[in-house]
Amino acid sequence: MVAIKENSTNIVLSYLKKFLEGRINNLSQSDRKNPKIYHYYIEIVRNWNKLNFIVNKTLRSLKINDVEDKLEFAKYLFSAYRIIWENALLEDINIEIPLKNTQILSRFKTFSMDKALDGKSKDERLSIQEAIPTFVIKHLSNVMSIKFLKDNIKAMNRIGEKKDFTVYMNKTIEKILNLCVIGNLQKNINLKEPLFRKDPNISFIYHIPSKYKSEIINSDLYKTGDLIIQDKASATVVYVLSPQPNELICDMCAAPGMKTSLISHYTENKTKIIAGEFLLNRAYQMKDLMNRQNISNSYIINMDSIKLPLRFENIFDKVLLDAPCTGSGTFLTNPELKWRQNEKFLSQNLILQKKLLKSAVDLLKTDGILVYSTCSLYPEEGELQILDIVDKVEPMELPKWLSPSYEIEGKTLQGTGRLFPSVHKAKGFFIGKFKKTKR
Repeated sequence: MVAIKENSTNIVLSYLKKFLEGRINNLSQSDRKNPKIYHYYIEIVRNWNKLNFIVNKTLRSLKINDVEDKLEFAKYLFSAYRIIWENALLEDINIEIPLKNTQILSRFKTFSMDKALDGKSKDERLSIQEAIPTFVIKHLSNVMSIKFLKDNIKAMNRIGEKKDFTVYMNKTIEKILNLCVIGNLQKNINLKEPLFRKDPNISFIYHIPSKYKSEIINSDLYKTGDLIIQDKASATVVYVLSPQPNELICDMCAAPGMKTSLISHYTENKTKIIAGEFLLNRAYQMKDLMNRQNISNSYIINMDSIKLPLRFENIFDKVLLDAPCTGSGTFLTNPELKWRQNEKFLSQNLILQKKLLKSAVDLLKTDGILVYSTCSLYPEEGELQILDIVDKVEPMELPKWLSPSYEIEGKTLQGTGRLFPSVHKAKGFFIGKFKKTKR
């Protein structure tokens, strides 16, 4: 194993120190593009509780008291990852990181997880082995089998095994796909595995091998907005919404704007979209995205969607409420969110979702369509929220390829479904589709 550059290591350690201090990290654009910095920070955070367990267990075996210096502890986490996950040589670690106590390195080399876990409960063992909070395990074990729970946890931990990414293409570009050249890449219909592979469920989404992602991002098609990187879960929400030309649509919690842009592209700029965002800086970011993609039919408003600054209610043909949530279905791409999962965080989101959902129904015309979604695996943020509005709406049919939602009191709620990471190779999502009934 080759030692990594000192500067890259120091940057990773500085981010880890902030993480250990409970501060939110916003990796700079250049650091995100640096494969070593991004990889080590994301993967160490992804496996934080497992690494934390290993380091603390090893420190106790050496009779070393709690390490209060966060930078020093970050070095131990980094060293443990390099040695145990990557089988790095001890001499390489000594070059990369000056440690106050180097004896710990040889202990990492011989660390036995089986012995260390002896005496732990089933939930504790699963939490450490799969690097997932016990809070998540306890919440999900009520609605899915332990095997299915493990499958989904594993799917959200396997970032290195994701072999492709998904994109949406402008309809004009799609028509000439067989002639399309992206950089040095060209779809060859004679290849057994063409560059663009149409999604089996959503006709306007294509899969591209991950190894070509940098070339796609640097292509003219991407820069002009004719080709948009769009994860399948978000595309599914828009697919379920099924926007049509001349409709008035409200995207209540629109930032960062990917669903808004997809609605516009899908209807060839023939809908009118009110896109709301509470935070001003995110509203400006969304405006920049719309400008880059030549979207002319969306109106971005910096607003609180619980009470829209509109003169009338009951005016929208369709409302999309992709509500703020715990993000418990997004740990693959957002591993930091794992370690924010607790009762308080969940409760904060539930209160906000209830208020937004009530507002969403009020905004719709009679017979208007509501799509409610969350990137969460918790029933509290999906099925249980829908129970509050069942007397005001009627369920609508969802695509058959969605998984059934969780059973509530022995019954599955009509008009609801789920995406699971282990089944659909996408983020975990709850999706519900309903028509507003007459009062």
